[in-house]
Amino acid sequence: MKRTLSFLSVVYLTVLTACNQESTGTNKESSSAIIIVVENKEYNGTEDKLDQTQEIGGQIGTIEKKTKATKMPAGNNQSNYFTVGSKIYSVKGTEDYIIVKDKDHKSQLMKKVVQKR
Repeated sequence: MKRTLSFLSVVYLTVLTACNQESTGTNKESSSAIIIVVENKEYNGTEDKLDQTQEIGGQIGTIEKKTKATKMPAGNNQSNYFTVGSKIYSVKGTEDYIIVKDKDHKSQLMKKVVQKR
C-alpha cells in the first residue's frame, strides 16, 4: 500500500510540474512574440490601434520565408508568425507601423522596434 501511494504521489507531482511549465511559458516549444523583418527593420505585433486619420498605404512587400515561432527572423520579408505570401503594407502618415494581411485577408498591425543605443 505504501509503494502504491508513493508511486501515485510521484506521478501526481510530475503531472503538476509539466502543467506548470506549459502555463508559465517555460516550455521550449511555446511561441514567442510575433516578429517580422522588413527593409532591415524589426516589427512586433502590437495591441495599438491606428488613428482614424491614418490609413493603409501601398504594398511594400510579401512574406517570403516563415521561420519557427521560437526563432528570430534573419532577413528581410521573413516572419516567425505569418505564412509565405502574406502581404505587407505601409501605413500612411507614419513609419512606425506596418500592416500585414494574411491569405484570409485578416490584418495585423505591427509596430517598429526602436533599437536602444
